[in-house]
Amino acid sequence: MSDAFYLPGSYPHKYLKGDELWVKVHSLTSVETELPYRYYSLPFCKPLDGIKDSAENLGELLMGDHIENSPYRFKMNTNESDIFLCATNPLSKDDVKLLKKMIDEPYQVNLVLENLPAI
Repeated sequence: MSDAFYLPGSYPHKYLKGDELWVKVHSLTSVETELPYRYYSLPFCKPLDGIKDSAENLGELLMGDHIENSPYRFKMNTNESDIFLCATNPLSKDDVKLLKKMIDEPYQVNLVLENLPAI
C-alpha cells in the first residue's frame, strides 16, 4: 500500500544529501487590504547576483504573480548554522514606517520551495 499525489505541472524529484534547494519569494499579501506588494519593495536581503523573475509558466505570468529568486538556500538532509546571508545598511525612518505599516495591516511573506508554498 502506498500514498501518492499528483500536482499538475510537477514531476518527481530525487534529492541527494547536500543538494541545494533555493527558496523563491512571492508577493506580500494581506487578507485585510487585498493589495499585494512585491517582496523586494521592503528592505529585505537581496540575492548577490541580483533579483531575477522566476515565473515558471504562462499561468503565473498571466495571473500577474511576481515570483523572484532569493538569497535563501537549504541543503538537503544537512544541518547548517551561522550562515551569512547579507549585510544591510541601517533602516531609514521611511523603511521603519513601511515595515510598521505592513505589520499593522497584517501582511505576510509568501515563500515558494520547489513550486510549493513554504510559508
